[in-house]
Amino acid sequence: MIHWKTALALFAKLFVYSVIIILIDASIIFLLYYRADTFAYTLSLIMLIEGGLGLIFGSVLASYSPSAAKLSEVLFHSKPWNSDQQKETEKQMRAVIITALILVIEALFVSAV
Repeated sequence: MIHWKTALALFAKLFVYSVIIILIDASIIFLLYYRADTFAYTLSLIMLIEGGLGLIFGSVLASYSPSAAKLSEVLFHSKPWNSDQQKETEKQMRAVIITALILVIEALFVSAV
């Protein structure tokens, strides 16, 4: 069971990661393609694309990691798959999915401005 303090700390860490992504995007847009009238639109569009891709890739990797591990085991003769690897992959992808979700929500706020 996840405790509230642990969940809040995880959410805060992932929120900081999403803000770092936004700052990188904003600086790239500012340097390469700065037009004051379309800055918020371009930033929110890029954030929505990044958030959507994060949601897609995170969920696909979490869902199909046993199949990919079995394929890797057969083709490349790697170590056998076990449930601990599955749990670790799901935990990592959970962080990716939550960060992408935060990015999408922040993109909606930026587009509302």
